[in-house]
Amino acid sequence: MKTSKQINIVQLFFIIFQTQVGVGILSLPATLHSTAGKDGWIAIILAGLGFQGVIFVLYFLSMRFSELTLYEYAPKIVGRLMGTLISIGYILFAGLTAILVLQLFQVTINMWILPRTPSFVVLLLMSISGAYLVLGRIKVLGRFNQFVTVLVVPLIIMVLISLRYSDIRYILPIGEHGVSPIIKATPEGFFSMIGFEMALFVFPYLQTKGKAALISLTLSNIAVTTFYCLITFATYVYFSPNQLKTIHDPTVYMLKGISFLVVDRVDLLFLSIWTVSVLTSFGSYLYISSEGMKILTKRKKAMWPVIITTLLTLGISLLPHNPYTMETLSSYHSIASYFFVFGIPCVLLIISSITNRNYRVR
Repeated sequence: MKTSKQINIVQLFFIIFQTQVGVGILSLPATLHSTAGKDGWIAIILAGLGFQGVIFVLYFLSMRFSELTLYEYAPKIVGRLMGTLISIGYILFAGLTAILVLQLFQVTINMWILPRTPSFVVLLLMSISGAYLVLGRIKVLGRFNQFVTVLVVPLIIMVLISLRYSDIRYILPIGEHGVSPIIKATPEGFFSMIGFEMALFVFPYLQTKGKAALISLTLSNIAVTTFYCLITFATYVYFSPNQLKTIHDPTVYMLKGISFLVVDRVDLLFLSIWTVSVLTSFGSYLYISSEGMKILTKRKKAMWPVIITTLLTLGISLLPHNPYTMETLSSYHSIASYFFVFGIPCVLLIISSITNRNYRVR
């Protein structure tokens, strides 16, 4: 692996972190509340614990093929035909994720910031930005994610300031309705926090593999779980349970009621910074999809795969759709997440362990 294409452990942390932090931070609190009530924030902690198990699977699988991406070692494990089908599946899954990110981003921007701006303009600008980012390949992606993560700090500060107006009684007593609703809501937290599968496609580019990579992935999981839990907890103690039943994006509404001496609309500042997080998440899935297309078509350069993937993603996002269509796509995506984030990697790990297949360049 050429040094110019490698990333370090710190950049791996930021790539995974930024892939996970996306559109979910706006609506996740309301989604969890509809299932688990005021104990929804606990479901995020359980989802984080579950993700730690996923991390071990992804890590041990990647270590067996430390110089290859999943697109390259899947055929070595299950044969060329099945490996190609798995690769196509990941390309479509990443593409569907990118489409959902685009659509949810467009709806949010048109609702809160640019109500009169045509959807085409919003989607086109995000698509061009994502394609430009991905054309720089993994090293540029890692550096950009590392640079923009500093913007998460103002987001955390805004959320912490909102706690001045909170009422802890809104979440008491904890566990009032038992464990069952919390466990039922845990998959919702899981779907909003997906992004660890990115490790399957960036692991070969790591300068330092081994336990350092596992530690980096674990720290990323802790950081994302803490970040999501903080935002969800803040909204739960800011709004009453009855209010949360009628609010779709509680994070934005919470910040809309706060103002500083020089900033009157804190929610707009929050959404402006959030846009960068959406870009990094969209770029990561665009990278996964375009990288798969590049490998399957055996191209040396990624320019045309990136352009084609971006145009397809943008074109499908521009098709007429309604809330029911988005809800249907989200449901299919949720089911697919089980297979592509955990199921398929777990099966590949088991088969490669039984057949004792691995590939390591020494």
